[in-house]
Amino acid sequence: MDRESFSHRHSHLIIILLAAVLGGVVTLAAIYGFRGQPVATPVYAQSGGLATAAAVESAYIEVAARTLPAVVNISAETVRTERLGRTPKDLEEMFKDFPFPFPFEFRFGPEDEGGQQVERRGQSLGSGWIYSSDGYIVTNWHVVQGASDIKVTLHDDPRDDRQYPAKVVGHDPRTELAVIKVDVNRKLPTLVLGDSDAVKVGQFCMAVGAPFGLQQTVTAGVVSAKGRFIPGQSKYIRIGDVIQTDAPINPGNSGGPLVNLRGEVIGINVAIVSQGLIPGNVGIGFAIPANTAKKVVPELISRGKVARGWLGIMIEDLTPNMRQFYGAPDGGALVTGIQKDAPAAKSDLREEDVIVGIDGQPVRDTWELQKAVADRKPGERVKLDVIRGKKRTQVELELGAMPEKYAGLESTEPAEEGGPAPSALGLTVAEITPEMAKTLSLPRQKGVVVLRVAPNSPAADKLQRGDVITRVNNNPINNLEDYQRAIEEARREKADFLIMRVERMGDEGEVLSTVVDIPTEW
Repeated sequence: MDRESFSHRHSHLIIILLAAVLGGVVTLAAIYGFRGQPVATPVYAQSGGLATAAAVESAYIEVAARTLPAVVNISAETVRTERLGRTPKDLEEMFKDFPFPFPFEFRFGPEDEGGQQVERRGQSLGSGWIYSSDGYIVTNWHVVQGASDIKVTLHDDPRDDRQYPAKVVGHDPRTELAVIKVDVNRKLPTLVLGDSDAVKVGQFCMAVGAPFGLQQTVTAGVVSAKGRFIPGQSKYIRIGDVIQTDAPINPGNSGGPLVNLRGEVIGINVAIVSQGLIPGNVGIGFAIPANTAKKVVPELISRGKVARGWLGIMIEDLTPNMRQFYGAPDGGALVTGIQKDAPAAKSDLREEDVIVGIDGQPVRDTWELQKAVADRKPGERVKLDVIRGKKRTQVELELGAMPEKYAGLESTEPAEEGGPAPSALGLTVAEITPEMAKTLSLPRQKGVVVLRVAPNSPAADKLQRGDVITRVNNNPINNLEDYQRAIEEARREKADFLIMRVERMGDEGEVLSTVVDIPTEW
């Protein structure tokens, strides 16, 4: 190795050592400070975006803490009786000498032809929120509909894990709202209804409830849209002005509140759009607006139901061509039919009138008319602005009361016996409708039809499904009221039997008339 090469290598080693020493000195200075002075901890300037996010986070935390104690879990049990169909005669014959009980648990054949009665129990889980400190709770009607037993879990006191019995105070299928009541020996925390009309698309919101039974769950999102429509439980009902949100809502959230960042209830969670076999959130949930609840809830507490105005007309929205044809460029509600004896039938309103206003309030579509009329009470007089023959006129009339069928209050179960003692004859009857006459191939379009005969009842083996009752004793039967009156008369007289004349369809499509006597068990 020559001297020059060694000299260069030696120089490199010296440089490396000096760099290491200098780095150590700098490091020590950074840790302990120069001249023995401590080094200040570096402070990073907080950006405006981070500060805003922290404020929003704090708002969510505060809203959750304030809302959760007033949100409850609801468990509703339903019980219904079903009748299994009869066992086919050939199978019964085949196993008649079998030494063990008949080996089939399930029977075959139409369920209304006798058979074993079984009791089906179901349970629904939902949410609700406390409306008043004395125990009135708002929820959805479908959460407690048909419930025989309702239990509520409160969350205002961590030491109280009891389930309190509750009763339905009132319900309104047209808005899917219901009020239930619990009785406790303390004042309960409440939530306040906000102004849903002031809600803006894009604003933050929080859904609170018990999805899939997971109590005290909060999810966050934004108001995705306003003014949506969802179908009700009846073909006569559509629910409007609904708030759409992407705050995750799942089964079990129904009836819980949708709140803003001030902790005000802006909606009551009611439904979701779901795909697949298992219902779950896909980012589209719906809530009944708070302003609807402001009108409905006090009336449910005081009256149990909502009284609504009614015109008794069939209406349609106008297409662009129809607007031009009828001379209603801004839209309106086209009258396509007027029901007999309805309030509208007693006025000057006519078919093909276009209603464009009510009491000076513009009407641009059918929903605006339906909402305006339903928000008024029966007996109120209204002035309808109408376009007739492309000319504007006015029709004044008095609103009637909305029939129970359109309010969703009509029982879906046919009246058992039409009388106060449903087990006396073992019959389930109903007044004949055109649809029923067609479906059951009835011999008459009007009257009272037998829908079901209880096994082992006085009427068993004497009457059957589809029989039309035309006379009870000496009383002609033209409708359900006639039937109820005849049954009640026999009950008061403590009659030992009833003589019924019935009509039924024969195998060849002929109408058969027969008379049966049915012993009573009053």
